Amino acid sequence: MQHIDSQQINHDIPARVSYLQSFLLFEPATDGPLLNSTKPVLAPILDVIVDSVYDHLLEYDITAAPFARAQTSDQQSVSVSQLDGFHENIKFRKDFLKRYLIKLVDNTDWTPESRFWDYLDRVAKAHTGATDSGLKWRLHKPKLLVSYREISLLLGWVQNAVMDIVMGLDNLDLETRLKVVRALNKYWWLQNDLFARHYTKD
Repeated sequence: MQHIDSQQINHDIPARVSYLQSFLLFEPATDGPLLNSTKPVLAPILDVIVDSVYDHLLEYDITAAPFARAQTSDQQSVSVSQLDGFHENIKFRKDFLKRYLIKLVDNTDWTPESRFWDYLDRVAKAHTGATDSGLKWRLHKPKLLVSYREISLLLGWVQNAVMDIVMGLDNLDLETRLKVVRALNKYWWLQNDLFARHYTKD
């Protein structure tokens, strides 16, 4: 039985990620390259994926509401009914999501010490309305406050969408596709925990 220091993993990201990876059986040396293998497939359709995500978010007023608020200092808050996929507030968020997905498929270090996990943790913190997230592009911008409920729902939706894409690949045998899907599944739960830690208290 391994000892996990519950206090340490509350503030030490490498220790937390090490525990998460161990529990979820995420192997950086094998699952990481499987995630990287999705780049040739996902990179050419990133715009389609991003558009699909925001089209879905705009189907519900409760998930669209965070984007009605001004996203930058030179934007105006608007009513939810004014939002569509071409609105400046939405285009700003689309650019952010695209950068996130590019970082995901480009990352080559999946060890617990990787700065990638620190980046994901700061992204999560920024969505709580925190102004000290350490993300340069959040400086001098209005607070970004999104409910954890909507965060977790979106992660689940994106997970399903990407898995559908992977399972539809004809150039990979079924065993390889299943391995990629398992690696993605572990990744989404790692990502989900890094969001949850900023919203929940023991």
